[in-house]
Amino acid sequence: MLPRPITFENSWVTCGDWRWAIQIWDASVEMDENRQAQVKATKLLQPLLDSTQAAKASNGTHSSDSAPSAHRLPVTFRAAAFALNALQHPTPKGGEGVQRMVEAREHGTGLTAKYWAFIFSLSGRALPVWPLVLYMVYSAVVTTLVILFVPNYQNLTELKALQFPIQTLGLALFLLLTFRTNSSYDRWWEGRKLWDGINSKCLDIQRMALGWVAPKDRDSASQLIRYTIAFTVAGKKYLRSEAGYEELRGILSDAELDELSSSHNIPFHVILRLTEITNTASKVLPPAVANGLDGVVRGMAQDLNSCMRIFTTPMPFAYIVHLRSFMVLWLMGLPFAFVVSLSWWNLIVCAVVGYELLGFEEIGIEIEAPFGYDYNDIPVDKITGDLFKQLANSLTALGATEAHPGPPAPPPHPSPRPTNAAAAAATSALGDATLAAAPANMAT
Repeated sequence: MLPRPITFENSWVTCGDWRWAIQIWDASVEMDENRQAQVKATKLLQPLLDSTQAAKASNGTHSSDSAPSAHRLPVTFRAAAFALNALQHPTPKGGEGVQRMVEAREHGTGLTAKYWAFIFSLSGRALPVWPLVLYMVYSAVVTTLVILFVPNYQNLTELKALQFPIQTLGLALFLLLTFRTNSSYDRWWEGRKLWDGINSKCLDIQRMALGWVAPKDRDSASQLIRYTIAFTVAGKKYLRSEAGYEELRGILSDAELDELSSSHNIPFHVILRLTEITNTASKVLPPAVANGLDGVVRGMAQDLNSCMRIFTTPMPFAYIVHLRSFMVLWLMGLPFAFVVSLSWWNLIVCAVVGYELLGFEEIGIEIEAPFGYDYNDIPVDKITGDLFKQLANSLTALGATEAHPGPPAPPPHPSPRPTNAAAAAATSALGDATLAAAPANMAT
């Protein structure tokens, strides 16, 4: 039986009507994939949960007919809908591994002690499950057939002769894998430096807008900051092939958002708008400052274009195909080479070596395109979110807008992580009921 839908009474939501949210939260707490979404939703619902506790302590009842009090809190329909979405859809972020390393360095008693604790971590490991499972099955079949059906296999000359080429070719394979992983890391590190360059240039525009443009043309200063914010969001979404720019509502007008969304290349459109605004502002600026502002805008476009170069240019096809073919052939010969001397222990050796090599290849795959949602990617969401808040809050100094709380949670990935089926069905039904029950003045 589903909990009753939310009811709105003169723009007040009673805590009793939020029982569905608590039930859905409890139903999904067992799912590790939902952990981040639960934390986000709990922060939103915490005032309601706290007020429920206070009401129980005072009178133990929840009356929806009484006057607004400590246990009746004003909640906009947008907040209710966001909490519903956060519970139903885990929100991928990307870069969690980087954040863990930063926290370990900042809060650990020592770098070495804290980092060593990561060897027990399961999150973020390069674990190619199916290739490793298939290889383990293959190794088990080979080892079993040789031991059980090949007489005197330990003295078989052909099997002993395989050990030398396997050991010799293994060195070349390790060198190729090292080069492949280093090349991927170079791309990862270059991507991080490029995002740092974008951040620095955005802050330069903020500095120039507030210090040079605002005293003479507040409207142009406001527009510079608004479209700089739009660039940070557009750049991230363009690299991730995401759609939707709702987080810019309140920063750009509806007409500007429609124009932005209809553009074929949204970051380029933002750069054009920044160029137009810079041209207008240059009329009231000293020539050196105007040239510097234009150079910063041009540098932002170049940095984003370099990010696109990383995103659209993977490792050469021939190199990857040759490396993987070589690695597969080498791994297939490994059980034959070591079963002579290791017998059944051959299974453990093959598992360890297979995990090492396939894991190196998986690491290279994950970090060569570092702007996505993977655990070891660059934390683009956090970087752009912090910059978004800093730039948006500076608009208050210009009287352009109220302090903006920062971008809301990014939309779910096109292929969201699995969710609890019962929780998803319940929240979907409740969302429809809530939309139907919301009065017109609360549907925004």
